[in-house]
Amino acid sequence: MPTYRSACPYDCPDGCSLLVETQGDRVCAVTGDPANPYTQGRVCGKMRHLPQAVNSPHRILTPLRRTGEKGEGKFAPISWAEAVEEISARWKELMARYGAETILPCSYAGTMGAVQRHGGDGFFHALGAAELVRTLCSSGKSAGWERVMGTSCDLSPWDVAHSDLILVWSSDLLSTRIHLVPFLRQARDRGAKVVLIDVYANPTEMFAHQTLLVKPGSDGALALSLLQVLDAEGLTDQVYLAAHTTGWEELRATLGRWIPEATQAITGLEPETVRALARDYGRAKAPCIILGSGFSRSGNGGEATRAIAALPAAVGAWAKQGGGTYGVCSSPNLVDKSLMKRPDLAGPGRQQVNINQIGPALLGEEVKTPIHSLYVYHCNPASVLSDQNGVLRGLERQDLFTVVHERYMTDTAKYADIILPAPYMVECEDLYTPYGYRQIQYMRPVVSPPGEVKSNWEVFSLLARAMGIEDPHFQRGAGELCREMVEGSAALTPGEKERVLAGEPVVLETPFPLPVETADGRIHLA
Repeated sequence: MPTYRSACPYDCPDGCSLLVETQGDRVCAVTGDPANPYTQGRVCGKMRHLPQAVNSPHRILTPLRRTGEKGEGKFAPISWAEAVEEISARWKELMARYGAETILPCSYAGTMGAVQRHGGDGFFHALGAAELVRTLCSSGKSAGWERVMGTSCDLSPWDVAHSDLILVWSSDLLSTRIHLVPFLRQARDRGAKVVLIDVYANPTEMFAHQTLLVKPGSDGALALSLLQVLDAEGLTDQVYLAAHTTGWEELRATLGRWIPEATQAITGLEPETVRALARDYGRAKAPCIILGSGFSRSGNGGEATRAIAALPAAVGAWAKQGGGTYGVCSSPNLVDKSLMKRPDLAGPGRQQVNINQIGPALLGEEVKTPIHSLYVYHCNPASVLSDQNGVLRGLERQDLFTVVHERYMTDTAKYADIILPAPYMVECEDLYTPYGYRQIQYMRPVVSPPGEVKSNWEVFSLLARAMGIEDPHFQRGAGELCREMVEGSAALTPGEKERVLAGEPVVLETPFPLPVETADGRIHLA
């Protein structure tokens, strides 16, 4: 059976490179591609079982129109021409009555490809629809990191193997970063101490020498307490701080209120436990923090990130191989995705709806223009968004025209007026840049999509024509867009671009020492 290269499109930092065996237009097996030096031919259960999903008889293969009550799940097949005509006619009617901001897109990370994930951004910008603010996962963490480190990236996974002290902070590696575990083991074999910091003892505890359980929301207090001890006991790197940071003295002046005795009630940790951890961190040759995102999903998540990000700067960890943080920004924009996002098409002052507030928005709360149409793609809001009951009440509205682009009859699809059949990644063209390391892979379809399945980009191109959007961008093919992003990359050499376009997984080395990418080239600690 022929075997083709592919890549996992799911929301995971590891971005596995895949080998897909096919027979005709049937996917027979999916294994890991050993050509990727990080994923090294290992895949998780989702990809091992992908053939069952791709070949499932339960897939939606044609456009459908609702025939029963909302939520009942009764539909009848229609043609693509009928579907596009009905969607465009309803949208034009709603736009004439309420304005374009009455239409709201809903998408998140069902696919992470540059074209298929972001293609809708430009379309809804051009349409003038309401803007979805996608703060579902780690926006607080990203904002906090940016305040301290700008657009700097952190360590690559293989750098972790050179650390002699690893703080696994708010991360369950065995569930979310399985390919990092071998590098953690390498560090342990070389004598590194591993400390797990979390609100519960997750399975990664089996690799830890010590587990510290903190109260939810107290991670920032712990980081500030560690900084206080480092400063008080002379364990900071004054030479590094003077050469590479600003604001240390201003931060230092606040640390007196964060002595371990003062933070004990907040964190739940004994003062001597905090002091011992600070001493270990300050005396380590190359301390590394593997930083998850769970801690940042609270009201102080951004500020907690700032406090944690100050730790490696305080001890000069960035100047040491294996020192710093991993898990924040290891995959920079190797390609310019603004080609797909098209911020230039966005009009000023458009209505914004936070993805965590879709339920209230659908119910008419805190929106200036009522939402009368919802377009859902690579997302299942009825199951995964905040305030599930509110989302369901919104979806039940008889005056809400809902379109869902989906592969199966999901909880959300049951409430749709129109369902459009969607593909798997092996059936469409895209470009992947995972966020766990500096890697890029271009993927061609390895089988033809079944039935009348169309990709996100194909659908947005059809809808653009139907809505009278004349920008030539929407007349371009996915392959052409992928090639332009690769050719325009400043991060890739000509040889690397050729390899990417040939379908190879191309992994870039992380420079050492890592450049600090802020406006003044310094880490901001104030």
